[in-house]
Amino acid sequence: MPVLLRYCYTVRMQKTDTITITECPRDSWQGLAKFIPTEDKIGYLKRLIRAGARRIDFGSFVSPKAVPQMADSATVFENIASAADDLYLIGIIGNARGLEGLLACNGKFKHKGRISAAGYPMSVSPTFQQRNLGRSLDQSWDEFAAICAKAIDHKVDVICYLSMAFGNPYDDPHSSEIVIEAAKRAASLGVTTISLADTIGSAEPAMISELFQACMSACPEVTFTAHLHSTPDGFAAKIDAAVDAGCRLIDSALAGVGGCPFAKDDLTGNVDTMLVLKHLQARGFATSLDPDELTQCAAEAARIASVYSAT
Repeated sequence: MPVLLRYCYTVRMQKTDTITITECPRDSWQGLAKFIPTEDKIGYLKRLIRAGARRIDFGSFVSPKAVPQMADSATVFENIASAADDLYLIGIIGNARGLEGLLACNGKFKHKGRISAAGYPMSVSPTFQQRNLGRSLDQSWDEFAAICAKAIDHKVDVICYLSMAFGNPYDDPHSSEIVIEAAKRAASLGVTTISLADTIGSAEPAMISELFQACMSACPEVTFTAHLHSTPDGFAAKIDAAVDAGCRLIDSALAGVGGCPFAKDDLTGNVDTMLVLKHLQARGFATSLDPDELTQCAAEAARIASVYSAT
């Protein structure tokens, strides 16, 4: 098993078994219809950090025409980067221009902190890749290779999000072998973290277990993340399947808000962080988070989703 990143939230069992949770407000916010004021985003993220979050998918560097909600990510970064010394901030990019924007932030605000990782959405579904990034898979892989080389040269980690890893609604070909080959291709470019994304919330626990085990066996040098979307009544079996297969890095979002706006019209939300933490504690994992602060964050996440969603 690869060495895990040390950033929080973390939950531990018997001192040696650690699960790290990536909090994903960017994924929660990107599809909301009304623009969330920048100061609200900054205030929320600072509260999240006070509650113990250290690994955060905070924003994206993409076209404001495509995702207007994330147009202020540079300003948000400037105002949260110094909130804690050990922040691991993830910025999502969709092309080489997005990486340039991320690197520019690191250069301009380096006295305050840095964005540690660039996340790139690489689907195993050709239809979704075209819908999400406006490019074919071949074009995306070519650009991704250049992105990886430049990011690594600038000491920025690259996270490859393999979206539609558990199937797609477009009748595109799908199999475990397709996902494994995509993971191996990403690893060959120097990617050390790959997220297996259940983009539309369709994955069954058995499929999750099988795919994580197969990918980990094929790419033992890679840390695999579970990015699962689920209804509240179905999350536990999915989390258990990933954890029991050996996954120790989980994406979630307070209040379970989110879902990719380019996947399909009926969104299935992110797995709720509070539910994940309670479930892992019930399984014997311990956590050192501030529960009161986290509860307030969850309430604020729900308020933001309610106020700024479509009416």
